Amino acid sequence: MNIKLLRTILNHDKNQFLFWKNRLLKNKILICELNSVYAQNTLIEYTTLLSNLIINNGYPCNDIYAIKKKIYAIIAENNAYPINTEILSQIICLFFDLLLNETYSSEIESSQKIKNHIDRNITQSLTLSDIARNLHMPLKELNLQFKAKYDLTINQYIRRRKIDISKNLLYATNLSFQDIATFVGFNSQSYFITTFKAIVGQTPSDYRKNNKQQNLA
Repeated sequence: MNIKLLRTILNHDKNQFLFWKNRLLKNKILICELNSVYAQNTLIEYTTLLSNLIINNGYPCNDIYAIKKKIYAIIAENNAYPINTEILSQIICLFFDLLLNETYSSEIESSQKIKNHIDRNITQSLTLSDIARNLHMPLKELNLQFKAKYDLTINQYIRRRKIDISKNLLYATNLSFQDIATFVGFNSQSYFITTFKAIVGQTPSDYRKNNKQQNLA
């Protein structure tokens, strides 16, 4: 999936979302896949990637699993190929709308507001100063409130969330390490690899290889 399309979904940018969605649906390779015996697999892969993406951005897992189950049923009903690109278009739009329409209570506690803000902007380069300014909170109180709730500093949480998304992209796509690092907001590929190994215990290359092998087993 086009990395720019994923970014527009996370950023709730409807105009850019529609632009990149239309570009994707005109992609010749994708059209060939939807006209082949692998059409259903292609739809399932896109559904899985999008499901993981928005779960990693704070959407309730149980809700997504229920929605994903319904989508799989629709895909199963369309067991003949070619599959119209409109089906994939509807799947992509559904996940965009889920994030766009997600609402948060204005009365939630500060630590939850911080977490929500991070989750919604996780592909950006986030600093404590930016978070404090955007949420209108005193800078010196951010980490105290957040760590009291989640037992992590804000920067620790940001790094782990970025790595969680990276793991899904390593497993579900063939994006390069540089593209993944850029997408999740790391300043460099080397910093991404170092952080990934520190948190996961293996390099991105080993993680991708091991998970591909497990999937084939």
